[in-house]
Amino acid sequence: MKIQKNVPEGWRSRALAAWLIASMVIVSWLLFGGYVNAASPFNLFEKKSIMYKNIVVEVGESGNDFAKKYQGMIDVNDRNPGSHFYRVNWSVDPLGTATVKNGSSTFEMGTVLSILGDSDDTYPAEGISDFSINLGLPPRNNILHDDARLKFYALLQRIQQAGWKRWIAPGMPRLNGADALRYQMGGVENVASLMSLDPSYIPSLEVWMTMKDMSGWQFYLNNIYMSVQFTRDRKRMDPNLPGAYFLTLKLQSKESFQRSELAYENRQRWKELYPDVRKRQAEKRLHSEEYVRNLGFKVDMEYRNPDD
Repeated sequence: MKIQKNVPEGWRSRALAAWLIASMVIVSWLLFGGYVNAASPFNLFEKKSIMYKNIVVEVGESGNDFAKKYQGMIDVNDRNPGSHFYRVNWSVDPLGTATVKNGSSTFEMGTVLSILGDSDDTYPAEGISDFSINLGLPPRNNILHDDARLKFYALLQRIQQAGWKRWIAPGMPRLNGADALRYQMGGVENVASLMSLDPSYIPSLEVWMTMKDMSGWQFYLNNIYMSVQFTRDRKRMDPNLPGAYFLTLKLQSKESFQRSELAYENRQRWKELYPDVRKRQAEKRLHSEEYVRNLGFKVDMEYRNPDD
């Protein structure tokens, strides 16, 4: 695979991995009616007894504390040296809820299928640095597309009301509303598919039906990054008939995120090396914005990344 030179560092591999995992997940989910995590080191079809309907997810919490808090529901996998995975699956009925906690900020999501967190012994003080929460849009496997559109954007609104700010990758142009979506959908540049869409812009049903799987919205709050993506059953795309939607919400600590922008062998030096990564990304943004401005896009010169 040819890697384009102006791809923001670390994003190409993560996007490809996310796409592959999500593709396997959605097929299994739609075929079997339950969640299967394609990257999970666990028994894929095992379901724990329902002891806790709601799980509170907080990046930075000790893995041991998380497992003890929900003992009996959390599967812990320590088979990979230095890595620890914490997974909970709900039965198809009833599904669970998850509360995302970040300092004083909280919001809740329903119809949760699974949660997977991981920690790294190389950085023990960081606790669980990454979480992935997988959920459907109710009624699962049988929701009208317009209802799915409205419920999805209601979730994005709750995220913003909880204090999360839109985050645009520092190498990407600062575009809002329909311009951000047009840039992403049109593949204007070779990284356009990674554009963080504007959560305040609600497209019409007609536009919603044309949006690509794995379209993404990214946020930042209190040293935590969040991404929200959706996939749907492409065989059920008649706007007048029900469809099926699958959502993935990912959380990542600032430290883990910055390390992921570097080559693996350099990650333990991330504090020293990451500022140069950000500098190069800022230069890419300037070139990209000049290019899209000449194509008629309106660049938001007032936008500042909330993690600057």
